[in-house]
Amino acid sequence: MAPNYRSHSAGGLAGPRTLDDGMILSEPTVYIDFLCPWAYRGAMWLAEVEARQGLPQPAVWERNPQANGLPAFLAATAARAQGVEAGERFRLGLQRARHEDHLPVDQQTTHRLVAERAGLDVARFERDLEQSDFTTLAGEHAEAVRRGVFGVPTLVWPEGRSYYLKITELIPAGRSVALYDAIETVHRFGEVIEIKTPESEGTLAA
Repeated sequence: MAPNYRSHSAGGLAGPRTLDDGMILSEPTVYIDFLCPWAYRGAMWLAEVEARQGLPQPAVWERNPQANGLPAFLAATAARAQGVEAGERFRLGLQRARHEDHLPVDQQTTHRLVAERAGLDVARFERDLEQSDFTTLAGEHAEAVRRGVFGVPTLVWPEGRSYYLKITELIPAGRSVALYDAIETVHRFGEVIEIKTPESEGTLAA
């Protein structure tokens, strides 16, 4: 935030709206003078806001390790300790448990069930889960930021080009390879940097 200051007038705020109203943030113009104590206090307050907003914010897993979705990441990290294939079986199983079975993705009962379904050594999984931390997630998040990833799922090819997809429905099994091949075909054309469908009501799934 970097407000613009003007003097000798009273500034008006555009009503009592908050972030919860879905308002669009912008930079305000602040009217002040040098005699009014209210203007002085307001200026000191805004100077502190600006200073604090410039500080790096701690990652969500540092602020609230139990935030939605984070325990699921810890469980996935524990599953990976039993190998890449085991980790992938667990990841897919946990996604299916959340989106198909509608199970609570962060609860340990769900993690244990998915570990059993995935054929993991459940006793080892639970031991590894107790030792898991956010080191892996933090490293992968930093790499994603460095590569410019802004949403999921994003496919990143080794040479750096990436593609973010919005998939409204599960792709039928018989067409899944065709979609991947189509994306890979576009990938061969380095001149094409973006293909975008304009979004409007009715074009996206609810």
